[in-house]
Amino acid sequence: MQSALAKCLRGGWSQLPLVQCANTWRCQRYTSNSASAAPTIGAVIKELIEDSDPSSTARKVGRRRRRHPRLGLGGSCESSEDTTKWRTQKRHTLATWLEPKYREGAHKHILVREFMDVMRRFGSLDRTVDPDAVLIPADDADDKSGRVNSLVDTAWTHYVKIRSHEDASSLLSQIPLVAIRILVYELTFLRGSAEYRRRFERVVQIFDDCASVDRPITSPLLFGMYLRALNKLGRFQQAISEAVAYGSSPDSRSKPALPVNIIRQIIEAYFGGGRPDKALEVFNRVRDSPEYRDSITPHVYASAISGAMRAKHLANAELYAIVEDLLSLLEKPSYPDASRTGLLNELLHVANKTGNHAFLFHVFERAVDRGFSINHATFGVLLHCSCAEETDARVVYRVYRSIITHPSTYANMTHHVFAIFINCFVRRHRIDHALSVLHDLRLHPTACLTVQHLSLIFRYYAESGMAAQALELFHTTAETDRLAPTWTICVDTIKAVGRGGDLTWALETVAAADTSEFPGDETCRMRHYDALLTALVKFGLAGDATRMLETFFTLHESYPKSILPFVAVLMQSRHIAKLHSRDLARGPTTHTETSVARASETQHYDFVDQLNVIADLLLAASATLSIPQNLYNMAISVFAILRDHSSTQRIYDHMTQTEAMEPTARTFNVLLQSFVRGLDLAAATDVLKDIRARGIPLNRVAANALIHGYLSANQPQHAIEVYAYLVDRPMPLLASATFQDFVVSAPIDTYTFAMLISGLIDVGLLKEAVIVFEDAFTILPFVPRQLLETLVGKLEERSLFDFAQLCLKRYTKRVEDSQPAHLRLVESEGLDVALPEAAPARLPLSYFGYLLDRKTKGD
Repeated sequence: MQSALAKCLRGGWSQLPLVQCANTWRCQRYTSNSASAAPTIGAVIKELIEDSDPSSTARKVGRRRRRHPRLGLGGSCESSEDTTKWRTQKRHTLATWLEPKYREGAHKHILVREFMDVMRRFGSLDRTVDPDAVLIPADDADDKSGRVNSLVDTAWTHYVKIRSHEDASSLLSQIPLVAIRILVYELTFLRGSAEYRRRFERVVQIFDDCASVDRPITSPLLFGMYLRALNKLGRFQQAISEAVAYGSSPDSRSKPALPVNIIRQIIEAYFGGGRPDKALEVFNRVRDSPEYRDSITPHVYASAISGAMRAKHLANAELYAIVEDLLSLLEKPSYPDASRTGLLNELLHVANKTGNHAFLFHVFERAVDRGFSINHATFGVLLHCSCAEETDARVVYRVYRSIITHPSTYANMTHHVFAIFINCFVRRHRIDHALSVLHDLRLHPTACLTVQHLSLIFRYYAESGMAAQALELFHTTAETDRLAPTWTICVDTIKAVGRGGDLTWALETVAAADTSEFPGDETCRMRHYDALLTALVKFGLAGDATRMLETFFTLHESYPKSILPFVAVLMQSRHIAKLHSRDLARGPTTHTETSVARASETQHYDFVDQLNVIADLLLAASATLSIPQNLYNMAISVFAILRDHSSTQRIYDHMTQTEAMEPTARTFNVLLQSFVRGLDLAAATDVLKDIRARGIPLNRVAANALIHGYLSANQPQHAIEVYAYLVDRPMPLLASATFQDFVVSAPIDTYTFAMLISGLIDVGLLKEAVIVFEDAFTILPFVPRQLLETLVGKLEERSLFDFAQLCLKRYTKRVEDSQPAHLRLVESEGLDVALPEAAPARLPLSYFGYLLDRKTKGD
């Protein structure tokens, strides 16, 4: 006696007649008497399709899911060992069945024999070397995927010859069904195919050809593949119609229930056709039916869950109930770990695509609680969702704890996964969670801690001014973890001390401490080190060079193997060097201009001498310590600002010759900026020559500083040379005044154009200024109106009113046309109304002509 589900699917509980399909021979493919099929499954399925919205059947599949459709579990485990063994065994079995037909094929047509010969070769694929397999290219001999693709393409080529033959009906009848079965298998399971859609079209074509010669393929497994091909092609209505015809066939009616793989494709067709209610109705009947209790597969659950999520037809509470049944089914020992992981990854992927993060985390936690293993693909989907901005940090931390507390997932943790969690928590300002992850990373047996895990934490400490935490982590990194801190970690540590260090505590500790009293007490030594370093940084920020240098020498004498004092003293010395250079450039004054005491020449030269001693210590320390190149660059920058060329050259030679470090663009940019700040334009010109000879791109900040320096020193030709090097323009400008697109070797901003135009007009180079303004139309994404105001305003300041009006008339319309849509002027009732301008993505753009000329009228 058939169950209620069987009656439902076969139409025993419904007396609705089977509606004739549009394609009659398709509906009668599996039964010779369509009238006898009226009270069967076709009535129910037909009813579900016909009362749906006809327009919904035209909907396509959203995104293609390129997963491997195997008969077992684990749709995304194509490369697993179990899948390879299964495919190898299936190929060999099918080829063994084909062997008698192949040997009895002497009376068959030559095209059929060639086709069967190719089919026979699938039996030896991935098992033994087949010397007859000459159709495989030599370069694919070691590539199993390439070998399969080559044989599949060859088999299809021979099949096309048969079906396009004038006697195709007779030739198709001569092909053994087992050979057709092999071809359908290989097309369905083809991996890495560039023609994803075409292989399903070929499967459909094979079924149509077999039905046209009255040899329909009735194998439930193959028919499920046929329905799957129709669903992948978006032909959902046809898939349901074919299922109706198949369920109405006498062979199907003689069986107690439809195969599960066909039921699954019916569910997929309903979801694809826009009828999630009908799909879930079929799924619920299958799940509740005793007939399918032992035969239902997890893939049926996965299809129902995925389709319901995409259609947003069920709430998460209803989905959780289905997931629990799915996980209970997966707990059976008959399912391997790779299969469970593959199905779990598929559900997580769909949840991530649909934005259902709550479902994703719930499924992951429930799977981990049951002891399911995960792989790197699981981590990839999980971390992609965890790093989303809308995800709460508490949820991410709860998921992280689920991973850590289960051995199966904890073993798969890598240092990359730890790094992502650390960065995720730091960006959400949950430094406590980040430190917890860092602690777990140190205890992991295989994942190794690297300095990359710490960089974002140090940056957070620097921005927040958490000096004590930064110093504690720095000592732990160097002493306990035995890692060499990177340059950025050192700089962030000094910044954290400068923004949050307590100078009073540091001075009290230094005054009360004596390093000889605690030779073995590491805690007291570190506290003394932190106090000295804090005092050094604070004295430097206050401009007290004398006390800063005294503190440095004390710190270096007590801790000679640490490079952090060198970083601290050079960072603060650069700040003091800028003040000294500015004070000396302004010359002696008769009145106090600022509240800060100005440096005298004696103090300046004493400061330079002390820095030379520090440079000697740095070069000597390089014999035992690993000095980063950026530290040499900073030392070069300090001495270049102070215009101490001999020391600058000495450090540069040591870096390039003794340490064999190749100077980078950063080195030259540092030199340029330092020489300009030190008002040493002759040295800057020499560096620029080296840069041009080496073909090194200029940094935008360095280029702007150099142009500004040349203009301030009344050397406009040198400023033009820098600009020409940036945009690769021939020199001189007037000799090549053809306006065209230029190859920009460095990012040019609006400030560069405004500064250069203003400076050229000030020295009377009007034509050159116009040429530079014309270049802005081909280099900048758009020319802001303020740049035209700079040109016109500077001309009017020079009393060149006619030329200013000429430029205004010539460029107003062109500038307006270059504006983005949201910045253009609109006409309202005959008046020009300017839309509010958005915040500039680069430098401020307003009123350059007034900002650049900082001279007051009183001067």
